[in-house]
Amino acid sequence: MTNLGGRPKGGTGNGKSAKERIARAKREFEVEQHKADLDTKRVEAALAQAASERKAEQAKRVHDLYVVQEEKRAPQFQIDQRGTLILLASLAAIMFVTTAVLTADGTIGSAVAARYAFPWFGFLLFGAIEVAILVFLLVYYVRGSRIDHDGTPVKAAQWFVAMIAASIVAVAASVYHVVDLYSFDWTSVDMWVGVGLRLTTTVFFVLVAKAVATVLFAKAVRL
Repeated sequence: MTNLGGRPKGGTGNGKSAKERIARAKREFEVEQHKADLDTKRVEAALAQAASERKAEQAKRVHDLYVVQEEKRAPQFQIDQRGTLILLASLAAIMFVTTAVLTADGTIGSAVAARYAFPWFGFLLFGAIEVAILVFLLVYYVRGSRIDHDGTPVKAAQWFVAMIAASIVAVAASVYHVVDLYSFDWTSVDMWVGVGLRLTTTVFFVLVAKAVATVLFAKAVRL
């Protein structure tokens, strides 16, 4: 039978069969998919590059901040004079030990008023208070000398307050022991002398601790 339309049998007018059209559509899809994959890779590479640049910039800012901070620290506090710092730290340690020893008898003696099960528990009370003072002081020094990535000083004042609170407990126990020895004779001059000496040593220790902090702490510089 003659094909009156003049087109191949099974054709659609464009001279290509359905199989050829499917193959062509598949190739076009693969091309578009390849382009999309390339675009995705370009975006991912750009994001990775931007993140790397931000990280490098942040590292540079931190380094620059450290350099500026050290430049301010050395001339003002003479941190490079290691011998001076060692001497200062040694004197502060001696002050802590002597203060602890001077308040030891008062703390241990006043522990009797707490009526612990055994008398030697007073030594544990003394150790607990003195260790608390030392821990709070060291935490204050460590945190007070730090800064965050923005150059903001790390808050540490609460640890100095905690050290003062623990010192007050030690002084209160020591003072109570003195007053108890004089049978609460408020007219006794000797009693007030003993109270004053015990208060003075602790006040000196607190002042020494604060003085050391002014040397150890560098001034934080904001970016």
